[in-house]
Amino acid sequence: MRIAIGQLWQETNTFNRNPTTRADFENWGVAVGDEIVAQYSETGELGGFISACRDWDAGVEFAGLVRCACWPWGRVDVPTHEWIRAAFAEQLESMGPVDGVLLALHGAMAADDEHDLTGALLAQVRAAVGPDIPVIGTLDLHANVTQLMLDSADLLVGYHACPHLDAFETGQRAVAGLRCMLQQQVRPTTVSRKLPMIVAAESHNTFTGPPAPLYRQLEALEKEEDILTAGIYMAMPWFDCPHLGWSVVLSTTGRRDAQQIVDDLAEQCWALRKPMADIERFPPAEVVARAKAHAGHPIVIGDGADATNSGAPGDSTHLLREFLAQQPIPHGALTFLVDPEAVATATQAGIGGPFHAFVGGSFAPEYSEPLEFRGTVENLLDVNFVLDGHIGKKLPIHMGRGAVVRSGDVTVLFTEKNGPGSSPLLYEAAGLDPRTCGIVVAKSPAGFRADYDPFVAGTYLADCPGCAMPDWPRLNFHNVHRPLWPLNAFELVSDAEWC
Repeated sequence: MRIAIGQLWQETNTFNRNPTTRADFENWGVAVGDEIVAQYSETGELGGFISACRDWDAGVEFAGLVRCACWPWGRVDVPTHEWIRAAFAEQLESMGPVDGVLLALHGAMAADDEHDLTGALLAQVRAAVGPDIPVIGTLDLHANVTQLMLDSADLLVGYHACPHLDAFETGQRAVAGLRCMLQQQVRPTTVSRKLPMIVAAESHNTFTGPPAPLYRQLEALEKEEDILTAGIYMAMPWFDCPHLGWSVVLSTTGRRDAQQIVDDLAEQCWALRKPMADIERFPPAEVVARAKAHAGHPIVIGDGADATNSGAPGDSTHLLREFLAQQPIPHGALTFLVDPEAVATATQAGIGGPFHAFVGGSFAPEYSEPLEFRGTVENLLDVNFVLDGHIGKKLPIHMGRGAVVRSGDVTVLFTEKNGPGSSPLLYEAAGLDPRTCGIVVAKSPAGFRADYDPFVAGTYLADCPGCAMPDWPRLNFHNVHRPLWPLNAFELVSDAEWC
């Protein structure tokens, strides 16, 4: 048994005007051929692929394609897209015969010259292996599922968890589908529905949020023998690309009621659009004041608009400005900014030296202005750690050099590169303790709850400007199909003929 495996993973925020380049992927780790198994056999979906294949058949041989992954950011530039396609083409040409293909994908990834990188890669792989070899892709549940993806893959297997705690298990579920196809000699029948809606990410929690019952239904469906995979994809909302919207996808071995199941799920999804939009957020001054007044500590503030996990730059100064203005802050406030120039300034000052610079607001000045910041450099380091929790399972994180600077009750971790704003491991990697501070900022709309809820005394959501904000009128969508709720007012799915 010979199985090809590969990964193309990045979530694109098209409102982040900073391009994703080859250097970004190389920073996070590019692997080719045998390097994939050697380096990532326990990481995320790839780890799920490898462990499940080995449990199934100890004699499985892996044909490594390319592992190309980086943290969410702006659109992939054209030279990088061409490099990615060429890298996969070279491996596909040289890999030899295979019995199946497993690809770890995101599903909301765009380049300057291609709105649907996921679909384009699946089509490239399909053309290389032919119509008879099973091709299976895993997707984030924020994928924007396209017809090209559906046409090019035999199975699309999506996360069932937000916060994303099931990447490894999703890889294992993909292998279960492949195993069924190969052992029973079946080809799936897939039914799907697109819904003309997007919803702010703060309400996407599949454990306690409004969509939770739907995901329990998916899990129950997948326990039935003739259902290979069931998915609801809530779509990355900051993804200005054609056919943006939720999708319901069901792949079976021939269930006659598959269309009815999908239609019922789609109807339930559509009914949730307004309840899921009912989210309590507070402007910067108020959210900081509320956090200070809350009994107990630490209090976590979710800054979804600047969520690095949603492709925002991570350099917003709105909350930092309020921390400085509202001192004293019992037990202190802790936040981080992606600002390579601030790291350079701190490095020049040295540990214990004075820091004085305008910080933040350089990647997205349309949403946040630079802020004058004075303090003392307390630490200089390389920000490297292994992420376990939301989004990552044994995922190596590389955020470049970092600097910890303190000003009164306010401590800021500056980093050169973006990374997981949802995880307390980021602060801990710099020697900081988010469990003992008064207020800690998580640059995440919802995923942070998986890692912070076990120890925080309270949670508030900030209402700040940013390229991952749910202020839909302020964001200029040019490429989506319309009508799209809530960008347009309408009540019936049938009003959106494009669906």
